[in-house]
Amino acid sequence: MSNGKGDSPRPLSVDQKTFASNWDRVFNNNCEYSGLPSTASYDQPDEEYAKLLASGKFWELFPGLTGMWSEDKNRWEAIVLMKHIGDK
Repeated sequence: MSNGKGDSPRPLSVDQKTFASNWDRVFNNNCEYSGLPSTASYDQPDEEYAKLLASGKFWELFPGLTGMWSEDKNRWEAIVLMKHIGDK
């Protein structure tokens, strides 16, 4: 018995295997390349920061920083930016 328009499901334009593959590719975060730059390098300390930290002069020059990149990253980038602006 038919209840009217829209009673039957729309036919699939792709097979179930292709649909599942496309779904995983779009909605899972394990995609190899998303087209965006990698964020892996964002967690690595700046080269100059790491050298200063290893030299022992770090806290003499930057007493307000902690020596932990995860906490200092934003402040360090501001210091580098100000230094760059001052060099011009």
